[in-house]
Amino acid sequence: MSDFIQKQIESSERLYKMMLDDHKERIGKITEAYNLSESLLNKLKERDEEIAKLRHKLSVYETLERM
Repeated sequence: MSDFIQKQIESSERLYKMMLDDHKERIGKITEAYNLSESLLNKLKERDEEIAKLRHKLSVYETLERM
C-alpha cells in the first residue's frame, strides 16, 4: 500500500510541475503579446497625432491660399 501511495505522490508532483511549467509558458506568451500590442498602439497613437498636425498645417495653408 505504501508503494502505491508513493507512486501517486510522485505522479501528482510530476503533474503539478508540468502544469506549473505550462502556466509559466502561457504567461510569458501573454506578456509578449501584451507588450507587442501596447507598442503597436503607441505607434498608432503617434501616427494619429502626426496626421492631426499635418491636417492642421494643410488647413492653415489652404486658408492662406484663399486670401
